Amino acid sequence: MIEALASALPSYTVPSATLAHSRHYMPVPGGKPTLVMDAWAQVGTGELWVHWPVDLDSAQAALLAKLVASLDYLGRAESWVEGRLLGANESAPRANVIAYEQAAPGPSADTSEMELVPLAAPLSPEQYRLWREQGAPAPETDAGKRTKAQQKGRMKEQAPFPETLLDAMQWDTARWKDLGWSQAPGLQRVLYRRPKQALAAWIPSVAPAATGGPIADTVLLALATPSGNRSALPALSRTLPQAEILHKSLVAHSGRQGSVAPALSGCDAEQRPLKGHRHAHILPLDLDRDGHLDHVLLWAPMGFDRAALEAVHSLRVTWTKGGAGELRVAVAGQAWRKDLKPGVEGLERYLAPARIWVSLSPFVPPRFLKKNGANSAQGQIESELLTRGLPKPERIRLAAFPAPEDLPESQAAHFRHYIRRRQRGGQPPPQDCGWFVTLEFAEMVLGPLCLGYGSHFGLGLFVGRTG
Repeated sequence: MIEALASALPSYTVPSATLAHSRHYMPVPGGKPTLVMDAWAQVGTGELWVHWPVDLDSAQAALLAKLVASLDYLGRAESWVEGRLLGANESAPRANVIAYEQAAPGPSADTSEMELVPLAAPLSPEQYRLWREQGAPAPETDAGKRTKAQQKGRMKEQAPFPETLLDAMQWDTARWKDLGWSQAPGLQRVLYRRPKQALAAWIPSVAPAATGGPIADTVLLALATPSGNRSALPALSRTLPQAEILHKSLVAHSGRQGSVAPALSGCDAEQRPLKGHRHAHILPLDLDRDGHLDHVLLWAPMGFDRAALEAVHSLRVTWTKGGAGELRVAVAGQAWRKDLKPGVEGLERYLAPARIWVSLSPFVPPRFLKKNGANSAQGQIESELLTRGLPKPERIRLAAFPAPEDLPESQAAHFRHYIRRRQRGGQPPPQDCGWFVTLEFAEMVLGPLCLGYGSHFGLGLFVGRTG
C-alpha cells in the first residue's frame, strides 16, 4: 500500500484558512520565563482533501481506510483531526494545490495568483531502488570526489540501509542524523503551486456595544520582528518617534472606513481638536525591561468605539526609522481599564493604583520654564495633573537624571538619550529639556499616568512604586 501511494505525487484541496498564534511565557527552572510564540493555521470547519491518482486493490483500500480513520492528529500533536477515505460513489472537490511539474499551466492560466511552496513527499519505488543501489548517499554528500576505496568504506559505515519505504518511515530523526544525512531516507522535496490567498490574513471582528458607544478604553499591542530577535526591537529611547509612526498608521487604517475615529485622530467631525486629554494615548512599553520596546498600550479616557477598534485590529505592521525592516503588530488584549486585573507580567506598574509614581520617560514641560510660579517645572506638573482630574501631590521631586535605585539599569541608561522632539507634524517643545520626576500623593492614584509635552506619545510616562 505504501509503495502504491508513493508511485505518484498527490494533489490537495485546501480550505480557506488564516494564520493565528498564541503567546505565553514558558517557565524555566532557575531562570527567566521564556516567551513562546505558537503558530498555526485556523481552518474553522474546513476540510483538507488529499488526492492520489493511483488504483488500490480491495485489501489495500481497506487498510488505508482503517489507517486514515485511526488518525488522531496531523503534523503536530495539537492538530486534532478526524479522517476518512472517500467512498466509491462520492465526488471530490477540485484540487487547488498541485505539484509544479504536473500543473503545466496553459497560456490562459493565471499564475500570478499562485505561489510555490516546497512539500515533503516519498520517493517512488523505482527512485528508492536506485537510491539504495547507489549506496544511499546523503543528498549533500561529496561522493563524486571520493576514491572507490573511500566510497566503499563510506557505504560500509552507513550500512545497513532501510530496505523498503516502510522501513525508512520507521527510522527516527537521530538515526539518520548520526549518518550525517540532511533529511530522512526515502524523502524528496517537491514544489507545489498554491493559491496566494490560501492563508489570507483575517481581520477579527469587534463585538458591537449594545448602545453603539465605546467598547473598551485600553488595548495592549505586542511588537515582534520577523526573525523574533528581541534585540532588534526599537530602543527605549525611541518611544516618541515609534508612537508617532504607529499613530500615523492607525489614522490611515481608520480613514479607510470613511472618517477617522475621533479617539485616534484627536479631532471631532469638523477637524477641531478635542479638549482635554480624552483621546488616545499611544504608550510604547518595555515589559520585560531589556531596554527594547516590546508592547504598546493604547489608552483613551473617552473609550474606543467599534470603528476605532476595527482600525486597531486591522493593523499588522509598523516600522522603525533605521531598523532592519518591518515590526509585526498583534492585539494582545482589550478591556476597560477599571476591569483589568493583575496577571500580565510587567503591566501592573503602569496601571495598578499607587501612591508614589516615578518617571519612566522624561517629563518635558509643555510651556516655557520660569523660575517660580505657574510656569515653573513644579507649577506645570500641578497644572497638568489638574487638567487630567488628578489630585495635587504632597511632594514633587525633580532631577536631571534618575538615581540608580529609581529605575533598572537597562532603563536608566536610556533616560538621557530619549528623543524629546516630535518629527511628524507636531510642534517642537518650547524648551528641549527633560526631567526625572517623583510624585508622592496622599491617596492612591490609578494609572496610566503621563504628563507634559508628548504625553500622548509616551513622553512623561510614570510607573507606580509599591514600596
